[in-house]
Amino acid sequence: MDLMPAAVIVILLSIVFLYIGNQFRLPSIVSFLIIGMLIGPFGLGVITDQSLIDTIGQIGIILLLFTIGLEFSFEKLLHSWRIVIIGGLAQVTTTIVAITIVTSYFDLPFNEALFFGFIVSLSSTTIVMKILQERREVDTLQGRTLLGILIFQDLAIIPMILITPLLVGSHGPDLAGLPLQVGKVAGLLLVIIICAKWIIPAFLFRVARQKNRELFLITIAGTCIGIGWLASEAGLSVTLGAFVAGLIIGESDYNIDALSHIIPFRDVFAAIFFLSIGMLLNTGSVFVNINWVILIVVIILVVKILTSAFSAVILGMPARVCIFTGLALCQIGEFSFVLAKSGLDGGLIQDSVYQLFLAGAIITMALTPFAMNASPRFVDLYYRFGPKREFRPGDADADAFSPQALSGHIIVAGYGATGKSVARAAELTGIPYMVIELNPEIIRKEKSSRHPHFIFGDAAQKEVLEYAGIYQARSLVVVVSEQGAIPRIIRLARQLSPHIHIVARIRHIRHTQEILDIGADEVVSEEFEAAREIFTRALRKYHVPESEIQKIVLRLQKWGYAKFIKSPETGWTNSGVDTLLHSLRIHTVRVEPGSYSDGKTIAQLDLRNRFGIPDFGFRHGEKTVFEPDERQKIVAGDALIIFASDEKVEEISALFHT
Repeated sequence: MDLMPAAVIVILLSIVFLYIGNQFRLPSIVSFLIIGMLIGPFGLGVITDQSLIDTIGQIGIILLLFTIGLEFSFEKLLHSWRIVIIGGLAQVTTTIVAITIVTSYFDLPFNEALFFGFIVSLSSTTIVMKILQERREVDTLQGRTLLGILIFQDLAIIPMILITPLLVGSHGPDLAGLPLQVGKVAGLLLVIIICAKWIIPAFLFRVARQKNRELFLITIAGTCIGIGWLASEAGLSVTLGAFVAGLIIGESDYNIDALSHIIPFRDVFAAIFFLSIGMLLNTGSVFVNINWVILIVVIILVVKILTSAFSAVILGMPARVCIFTGLALCQIGEFSFVLAKSGLDGGLIQDSVYQLFLAGAIITMALTPFAMNASPRFVDLYYRFGPKREFRPGDADADAFSPQALSGHIIVAGYGATGKSVARAAELTGIPYMVIELNPEIIRKEKSSRHPHFIFGDAAQKEVLEYAGIYQARSLVVVVSEQGAIPRIIRLARQLSPHIHIVARIRHIRHTQEILDIGADEVVSEEFEAAREIFTRALRKYHVPESEIQKIVLRLQKWGYAKFIKSPETGWTNSGVDTLLHSLRIHTVRVEPGSYSDGKTIAQLDLRNRFGIPDFGFRHGEKTVFEPDERQKIVAGDALIIFASDEKVEEISALFHT
């Protein structure tokens, strides 16, 4: 098929499948793989030229690895070195060992079994980080744990690419060629250091001085291609050279500008790569061997969930983070396709085996969002049926301090910026408190003989809340960063202590009613608080007097906070959050000349008694009053500011319009 019709078909299929995938929350990678299957030689045959497919895939790999190297940060690596080194090494090593043993059971040679261990050990940084960003959990404990392990996996691809050529053959690794490969790696590292330290920064400085965007972009692309070619001439992988090129530029002073040029094309690079991978999948052979595909998927899921969770256990993470880590890393990664393709080209694996791998990889990628969303259910099952942890004063967490001796104290679940402020305020006012925190680094840093009020554990676990003195506590403040854990903590706390006062922090207003119904007494919404602060600062720019701003803010608080607090008489909110979001609004109703309201006083309108509108303000010219005098006369051009539903405003609009 000609280029233009093929391009149109690819674009149309991309729009359709990306839309459908978004509806079912599938990663875009899965959509591109499916599109590649459809347009490839084993599908609709839109693109049948195998050499063109290989070229497209090679370009996609080079550009994809270049952008990944460009975004890589050694500073980030050093900041999370413990998670990266210990957790990442444990995850990759145990997965390689487990897969090697399992595949050897099926009579595969050792070199092929080891190669499959390499492939399966890697997970998808793109999929996991995108889901974490959507859930706003990148900066949570589980997000940082996953990021550290994924960083190690991204680094592990380098020795894997170098070792893969040694595995070609039927008798295992070519140990005789190992010194040469080590020498090449050493030489490559030397080139990286020299280029990153002196050559590339100086060259980019001269290019940047020209202030020509096209010249800068061509220079960046030329650097990528040039270093990739040098790596190829040295007997290494072109893709490895592209990654190194991105790494070198990423460590220069011009990485932000270079990234800004590349980012618009990054998704295109990834799409090209995964489209080419999908084109190689022979769906006919997959359906013939569907039992093998199912077996491969099961093996990948079981091994990766167990080994990934085990790596989090080694780091000392609580059960909730361990389970989430295992489920989040259960898929095959982008770099696995790079390795698998190099193994196929080198004759290390057969095409039939490669087809089964592609099918299994696509399925595990598609299952990832559902696995991560199912994490809370598995956590609840673990806490219900798993081994119980007993907290005693003699434990390492206790240090001769017994929380059971506290009474009327505050329990703070989460020790981020908000939790720390609550704890410090309690300390200053002499109120006893107990902090529950998941991050072992925070516990190690904060806990001392002077501050013994810290428990390492999950506040969603019964034993942890009991040890924190939930039965004697007066208040529970839930400020954990993982939003999915908040309902579980509140529900459990309310079951254990029906009379404790629970205050919870959430991000979005739309979740308020759910949290209140579960058992919280008060909810603080970051969205609402941010809106109030932005509104206040915006008014200052219009030179509104500070006294008037405070009156407006107090009135907004009166209107808003009533919806975030349970009524002490009924135990329920005055009105649902749906009412707050969709029914009640601030309306400005202007008085038209000759209308019923023109010339009337506030008392004569009697909006409170006639229409049940208790809160309204009055604007006359540039002056706004939120507590108008009942004798205030309204004239044409004035406006009433009313907090009411759309239906109510429609009902009273006849009073103000002619």
